[in-house]
Amino acid sequence: MALNPIEGSTERRPSPRSGKIRRCSVRHVSILPTVPASVQVDCLLGGVEHPLPLGSMDEARSICNACTARSVWREDED
Repeated sequence: MALNPIEGSTERRPSPRSGKIRRCSVRHVSILPTVPASVQVDCLLGGVEHPLPLGSMDEARSICNACTARSVWREDED
């Protein structure tokens, strides 16, 4: 489970995940300053100059898990 801060507190509460996402060395995750906080996932396979926006973590999950680029997966994956 991911952790989200509880409003007005330094505690964190669990946030349910909707499936596993493969560990990748070119995925960039940015925390957006929205209420509630959200994330923006970008693929940097084409280079930092050409990030491919994938949306939220839930939207990126199916795209990342279907990726066939062999050189990007971390050692603990496939």
